[in-house]
Amino acid sequence: MTLLRFQLLVLFLAVLAGCTSARLVLPQGPGSVYPDYASLFDRAVSECRRIRTFEAMIAFRGRGADTSFRGRVRAGLAAPGSIRLEGLAPFGAPGFYLVATQDEATLWLTREGRVLTDVPAGDMLAGLTGIPFGPEDLRAVLTGCLVPNSRPTGGRSYGNWVVVELMGGAVAYLRPIGDVYHVVAGTRNGLTIEYGEFRRHIPRLVRVFSTDLDDERHAGPSIDVTASLSQLNLNVELEAGTFFLSVPADVSPMTLEDLRRAGPLGAPPDPL
Repeated sequence: MTLLRFQLLVLFLAVLAGCTSARLVLPQGPGSVYPDYASLFDRAVSECRRIRTFEAMIAFRGRGADTSFRGRVRAGLAAPGSIRLEGLAPFGAPGFYLVATQDEATLWLTREGRVLTDVPAGDMLAGLTGIPFGPEDLRAVLTGCLVPNSRPTGGRSYGNWVVVELMGGAVAYLRPIGDVYHVVAGTRNGLTIEYGEFRRHIPRLVRVFSTDLDDERHAGPSIDVTASLSQLNLNVELEAGTFFLSVPADVSPMTLEDLRRAGPLGAPPDPL
């Protein structure tokens, strides 16, 4: 499951500049009070907030837990809380399917012949990746909103940067591209997310990396992943069967604990 688990890890980590590109230098210090932070942030995320369905091909490369990887994933997301992820192989059928709605979720590891059900999609995604992203979080990250249902609570300016604090602890970093402000970076859940190659405020490049890679107190996996989005379709009607998965009867069940042990930092699951 080594290759598979890193394919799945990347799904939740949409990223911006390439893995070898320099990270943005984000502003620090007290800054100056920016009274108009709420309206500026609302304008910057106005397009991604309108996205109800999302389809894309995601090409990724990077590293996690000291392992390098690359691949492609076909992703479909819809509000509220529906997701379909397919890990594409160089040839043949996808290596995995993860399909979920608000009511149920299924992960089918096709090559291993194993299936996980009866687990909430958020727990399933967190077990796969070690990252606390559910379907709505993933849609927000991939579309440039950073967090779902974002509510600004404060803001400060640093030259042409505006830093906006969001309810729940996330922080959005805004900077003008041309004469329009965009969310070009953000922090949440111990991760830094950078965005680039915008079209109508929606990023086509997303980068996610561990915020505290050089902090000895950082206990999580070291993550640095770049994702390039193509074949992007937004707010289109998805086929009725998009979020339904028919699994063969001869697959073997697995538990969430099996999945966690096989995750980015875990050992392989016990043999059947």
